[in-house]
Amino acid sequence: MKTRLSLAAVVLASTLVLAACGSNDTTTSEKSSQGSTATTEEIVIGSTNEPTSFERNVGGSSGISETTTRNVYEGLTSIDDDGKVINTLAKTIDVSEDGLTYTFTLQDGVKFHDGTALTSQDVKWSISEAIAPESKSARKSDLAVINKIDTPDDGTVVLTLDHRSASLPFFLASVTIVKDGDKENTSENGTGPYKLVEWVQGDHLTLVRNDDYWGEKAKNPGVTFQFYADETAMNNALATNAIDLVLQEENPDQLAQFENNDQYTVTEGNSIKKWVWTFNNKEKPFTDTKVRQALYTAIDREAILSAVWGNYGTVIGSMPPVSEPWYDETFASIHAYNPEKAKELLDEAGVKDLSFGIKYVAGSSEELIVQQLKADLAAVGVTLELQPIDDSGWYEQVYTNKDYETTLMNHNNPRDVLWYANPDFYWQYDNAKVQELKVASDEAATEEEQVNAIHELSATIAQDAPSAWLFQAPQIRVAQSNITGYSADKNAEPFYVANITRTS
Repeated sequence: MKTRLSLAAVVLASTLVLAACGSNDTTTSEKSSQGSTATTEEIVIGSTNEPTSFERNVGGSSGISETTTRNVYEGLTSIDDDGKVINTLAKTIDVSEDGLTYTFTLQDGVKFHDGTALTSQDVKWSISEAIAPESKSARKSDLAVINKIDTPDDGTVVLTLDHRSASLPFFLASVTIVKDGDKENTSENGTGPYKLVEWVQGDHLTLVRNDDYWGEKAKNPGVTFQFYADETAMNNALATNAIDLVLQEENPDQLAQFENNDQYTVTEGNSIKKWVWTFNNKEKPFTDTKVRQALYTAIDREAILSAVWGNYGTVIGSMPPVSEPWYDETFASIHAYNPEKAKELLDEAGVKDLSFGIKYVAGSSEELIVQQLKADLAAVGVTLELQPIDDSGWYEQVYTNKDYETTLMNHNNPRDVLWYANPDFYWQYDNAKVQELKVASDEAATEEEQVNAIHELSATIAQDAPSAWLFQAPQIRVAQSNITGYSADKNAEPFYVANITRTS
């Protein structure tokens, strides 16, 4: 018997009610811990990346987008498993000759999960909220190019831009469309192939197929994301048939029990997960380029990668992952490991007895990384104070309040190199050339021009070192051998589950 929620029982019991954060609903919790008879086709996915909240227009956590975007909540556009922009709620997109006007014709027959029809006013509301002054959306600065939103009829949305933006359809994929006036993602305001049943914080998130979906119906009746704080527990759950699929393996130590075993399928695909040690670029001494470069040069990224992933993964020297066209393997050598050079740069900067903290979310991979950072920095006379915190603490202290000296975080977002053009982002890096290159990439008339602009932007930050990019993690999933229909790659934030099936 698999330890999982009965999808049918949950649907009847919850009537599509979203469990509140910190819920003390013992009925649901007991059912989850004790297990129950499951429908044969329900898919249970193990993950260590739980949403921190369901609040809209905030960044700092990929958990909500990984589990619900494309599955429950949809945008005008989406990023598919191959990393390509596809039309979603937008049936067609027409662009004016000067590139300043985008006209979106909406799909026919789209309804929210409460039965309300989607209109252009809902789209206007959702985009307006994402670019509002109080929005904390990570893509807020990218979408600030939108100057005006018109709704000539219920099925048409017209966006007028301040300047050309070749990446606008890509940026719009981050804006999920909800009902006009809804401030939170709820079980009523999605349009996707699944309805949100419940989220019990610290345990699971359950989705059920939306049989009234406007597009192609999901191939399974529902999915439960089962969350684990401990990777060993998650892998044990897979080994005992309690879950069907591990979304992302965090280290290679436990792969041996699944490799060369016909009961399991192990896949290694493209990843966009970058481990980044970043500096608060508005705080001394990190305002000094030489200090940042010295600290970057002092760390052995090959040793860090080996400690976490063994022979897997790729050392990087700027934000783009290998799968993006502006990736350049030579970036990794710009600040190659050289302790003597690090000491020289610190001397040139006039910095002695340097000591500072690193805030990070406590976890096994994180501990391996920060211990290696601490040892490498000690070798050049720098003291690193370890400051472990939890997810919510990182979001509040680092991402929102920017109250930190340095921090460690893994980023799972495509084209997030462009965030270095936003001086208000949590690393507070303000470089006029980078900002100009970002605009140049937006205004590019051809794909080649855009690629060249973002490549130059990536090279500029690689040299300037506002962050120390450590490595790109591999994308390794492990599933029961009868589970198919999922992508081995992670080229976008969402994990699209509608095609997953159990073959027997």
